Amino acid sequence: MRKRRKTHFERPSHERWLISYADFITLMFTFFAALYALSSVDKAKVESFSGSLKHAFKVMEEPIPLYEERTKMLVQDISKSIQGIEGISVKTDPRGVVVTFSDAVLFASGSADIKSEVFNALDKISKVIKDVPGRITIEGHTDNVPVSGGKYTSNWELSTARAASILHFFIQKGGLDPNRFSIAGYGEYRPVASNETEDGRAKNRRVELVISGSQ
Repeated sequence: MRKRRKTHFERPSHERWLISYADFITLMFTFFAALYALSSVDKAKVESFSGSLKHAFKVMEEPIPLYEERTKMLVQDISKSIQGIEGISVKTDPRGVVVTFSDAVLFASGSADIKSEVFNALDKISKVIKDVPGRITIEGHTDNVPVSGGKYTSNWELSTARAASILHFFIQKGGLDPNRFSIAGYGEYRPVASNETEDGRAKNRRVELVISGSQ
């Protein structure tokens, strides 16, 4: 008879986990070594490298004091151009440099046609702002008294038409770039004073020239 071969089974090794554990320890050592290397980078070298990148990509940042100086000079130049003219003022607020025109100095009641008497003042202002960088928004505002009769049926239309009239003057007669401009008509919905008094209503009837982002 044919003899059967005896089959030998290997006993499972209980030491294989040591190999995985050793690999894990090696990986952790490499990780912490990399962290240590990163923490030891010379700060001066990092700053030098950052400066080189800025120079290479021509990243030019204008100092804030220079922007403030430009704004101050713009306010002074506009103030000189409107000196002695009642109903026009200039100031700065979070929007930028703001030139405020009383409606009485610009228009007759209920009209959006600019009075010829103010052409000279508008021409002077246009010369000042022509070469000043930045966006220009012209905002029309009214009081809360409803429009009665005339060409316009609401304060929305009247305020927008007045802003558009100033825009056309600056573009057609002042020669300013139309791409710089936008207009808005807010009607009575952005008052700066109470509409309960005549003085307050007079302050609310205005056109604002907002020069922003002049840095």
